[in-house]
Amino acid sequence: MGLSIVPEDVATTFFLTSYANTSPTAHLPALADTLKFEGLSNCVLLAPALAALSRDLVQPSLMGLARKHYSVAIQQTNRALASPHLAVKDATLASVLLLALFEALAFRGRRSPTNWTMHMNGATELLKMRGPDQFNSELGRSMFLDIVSDILTSCATRRVAVPAALRELLEQLADVVGHDDLHIGITRATTGMADMVGLITTRTTDPDAAAIQILLQGRQLDAHISNLLERFATLRPYVVVDPASAPESAYNRVAHHYSSPKFCWQWNNLRMMRVYVNSWIFQAAADAKRVLQDTPEAAVALGQSRVQEMAASNAERMATDILGVVPYCHSLPASSNDRLTMARRLIWPLAAIAASKVTPISARIYARDTLCALGQETGISQAMEAKNMVDESKETEDWWVQKQHTHSGSWRRR
Repeated sequence: MGLSIVPEDVATTFFLTSYANTSPTAHLPALADTLKFEGLSNCVLLAPALAALSRDLVQPSLMGLARKHYSVAIQQTNRALASPHLAVKDATLASVLLLALFEALAFRGRRSPTNWTMHMNGATELLKMRGPDQFNSELGRSMFLDIVSDILTSCATRRVAVPAALRELLEQLADVVGHDDLHIGITRATTGMADMVGLITTRTTDPDAAAIQILLQGRQLDAHISNLLERFATLRPYVVVDPASAPESAYNRVAHHYSSPKFCWQWNNLRMMRVYVNSWIFQAAADAKRVLQDTPEAAVALGQSRVQEMAASNAERMATDILGVVPYCHSLPASSNDRLTMARRLIWPLAAIAASKVTPISARIYARDTLCALGQETGISQAMEAKNMVDESKETEDWWVQKQHTHSGSWRRR
């Protein structure tokens, strides 16, 4: 008698092993235990699990099954949210996190991620309700940081201010785990990115003053991210391949090797932040050029009279290091989950380089061509869409910004 294969069982195993192992989120397996402990249906776990497997196997029928579980999970989660007692439980927050993950995995096309944004708005209110007590457990702290990163990305996407209550909760968490905690530092960098986007996109009647503010705030944020990278060099070291041994296809014969795709993604995330920040600094310095020339003390106050030169140098160095990851991606076993995951996680950093006006032209061309090659080799449609956006000289859109800083990534799809 033959054994029947249940898609839900296969998806759950895949999600809690292969997917979880390459996800920046370390606590995905713990969420399953949390839901089971609270006696909740596993539909909320099956929705993203089936969506992830559907994407990996390119099986649309699995996505249809995932949506059925998602509908049940939405009803279950809404009932929990309606109860003051249940709303503050870890299982409810875990449900919201997994539902948002499903939306990221199921997202398609160049459109605003409305459903994902709704989950982020709900998560914001949920974190406020849970208050500082949520920091009493390791899982509570970990889920808070994950969802806050999602919310910050949503704020940047929608050009809205970061809720003051979240800033306060982040400081309360820092009091618990230490203000020098690496994860706190990364979340503060993400907060700074959201603040910078808000500052840059706000209309002003005094453009000179706004440009100086961008310069000051940008340089502070760049220094913070640079410090995080220095800490990474000790905590997440990687190997720089001898140029003589680097592949001929490597950009400027620069190639890196990392101990895991997850660490590589963390490095590139911070490097990409610096590309953006230094691009903003470069433009702000151009906008404030008259003020800096007419008011020497302003340049001195900024701590650097050659602001644009320094910004361009920083962006070039970060771009070179990001492109140094391409040979590492190609060194991973073909068609493996690590290879596909690494390719997906390269898309946004490559697009940031290709679309930048500060990075060297040679780096932009290499990044653009690599996007094209990744799309052709892996079948990841977002790589080609990103390349087309670069060719069309378009700004990154809402669907694209969604979720670089968290465990899913809207671009982690085929």
